[in-house]
Amino acid sequence: MSQLSSKQGLKVLLSSISLFILANAFMGIGGGINDTIFNNYIAATYKISPMARGVLEFPRETPGFLIIFLIGFLYFLGDLRVSIIATFLCSFSLIGLGFLAPSFLLLIVWTAIYNTGTHLNMVLTSSIGMELSKEDEYGKTLGLIGSVATAASIIGYFIVMVGFKFLNFSFQTAYVVAAVMYLFAALFLVPIKLPKKTQHKGFKFVIKKDYWLYYVLSVFFGARKQIFITFAPWVLIKIFKQPVANFAIVGIICSFLGIGFRNIIGRLIDKLGEKKILTFDAVVIFLICLGYAATENIKIKWLALAIAYGCYIIDNLMFATSMARSTYIKKIIKHPDDLTPTLSTGTSMDHAVSMSLPMLSGFLWNKFGYEYVFLLAAAFALGNLYFVRKIKIES
Repeated sequence: MSQLSSKQGLKVLLSSISLFILANAFMGIGGGINDTIFNNYIAATYKISPMARGVLEFPRETPGFLIIFLIGFLYFLGDLRVSIIATFLCSFSLIGLGFLAPSFLLLIVWTAIYNTGTHLNMVLTSSIGMELSKEDEYGKTLGLIGSVATAASIIGYFIVMVGFKFLNFSFQTAYVVAAVMYLFAALFLVPIKLPKKTQHKGFKFVIKKDYWLYYVLSVFFGARKQIFITFAPWVLIKIFKQPVANFAIVGIICSFLGIGFRNIIGRLIDKLGEKKILTFDAVVIFLICLGYAATENIKIKWLALAIAYGCYIIDNLMFATSMARSTYIKKIIKHPDDLTPTLSTGTSMDHAVSMSLPMLSGFLWNKFGYEYVFLLAAAFALGNLYFVRKIKIES
C-alpha cells in the first residue's frame, strides 16, 4: 500500500502542472535575486548618472513593447519550446551581466536579452498555465502559479541578504546563483507535455475586432501599472522622505501578503467571474489614487504616512487581479490558436502606454503638483471601470 501511494505521489510530482509550478518557482528565485541586486550592481560598477539610469529603462521595457512580434515570429515553435528558450536566455544573460559586461553598452545588451526572456515568459506563463488547467479552474491555477513565484522571490531576497551579509557574496556570485536557478527552471520545463489543442504553424499575429475589449483593458492596465511603478514610490520618497530600508521592509510585507492574496483572487475569479473581480479592482484603484492625492493635505503627518503606505501596499496587491484579463480572453477566444498571440498583443499595447505615460505624468507633477498625477490615474480607473462593465462571457 505504501509503495502504491509513493508511486502515486511521484506521478503527481512529475505531472506537467507540477513541473510547470516548479519551473516558475526557480524563475521566481532567480528573478528575486536579480531584482534585489540590479540597481546596486549598476550603481557600484558603472557609476552611472540618473540620466543614464533613465536611458537604461528604454531597453528594459522595449522587449515588452515588441512582444507581439517576438511571439508572432516564434509561434511555429510552440509555447513550451519558446518558454524553454526564453528561460535559457535569462540564465545566459545573467552570466553576461555578471562577467561579460565591461562597458555600459554591453550592460544594455545583456539587460535587453534578459528582459526579452522575462517578457516572453510573462505571456507564456498565462497561456501554458491555462492550457494545463481544468476549464473551470483557470483562475485557481494562475493564482497558484503566481503565489509560488512570489514565495520563491522571497527566497531570492533572503539569498541576497544572507549571501552579502554573512557569506561574503560578490555581485558575480549572486548572478551565478540566479543563472543556475533559471537553468533549473528550463530543465523542469523540458519534460512537460501540453494538451494537443493547438497547431502551431508558421508565423501568427492576431489583432481581431472580436477581442477589442481585451485590448482596451490592456491599455488601461498599462497606464495603471506605470503610474504605480514610477510615481507611487516617488510619493513616499519625495513627499514623505522615506529611506531605502523602509522600502525593503514594505517589499517583503507585500510579497508575504501576495502569496495568499493571489491564491484568493485566483479562486474568486473562478467563483465570481472576471467582470466582478475587475470591477472590484477598478473601484479599489480609484480610491487608492484619491488616497495618494489627498495625503499631503492631511495635517497629522503620521496618519498621512500611514495612508500613503497603506495605499502603496494595497496598490501592489491589486496587481493580482490582472489574472482576470488573461482568463477573460481565454474564455472568449474564437480559436485556441489565438490565445498566445492575443495575450502578446495585449502586452505590447500595455507597454506602449507604459513607455509614453511617464513623460505626461512627470510634466503634471512638475507643473501642477504630484496630486494631479494621481487624479489623472483616478480618471483612468473610472475609464477602466466603464469598459470592465461591458464584459460579457457566453456560458
